[in-house]
Amino acid sequence: MNTPTEPAKQKVIMTIREAAREYAFPEFGLRGLIKTGAFPVIRCGTRCYITRKVLEAYIESGGEYYKPVR
Repeated sequence: MNTPTEPAKQKVIMTIREAAREYAFPEFGLRGLIKTGAFPVIRCGTRCYITRKVLEAYIESGGEYYKPVR
């Protein structure tokens, strides 16, 4: 019996490369935005991770710099 497959779960945290591929955005562009502080990232050693929620909010806002909510 065939059962419907569940949609693939989306990762909450992505590497720069994964985010670039998923959102069809150049890696060097994301790295440049991170260096300018356009949105917060998670740094672990030399690696840098982007949360899906923050990246999508950045894209939806038309590229406005991240404004933390307090």
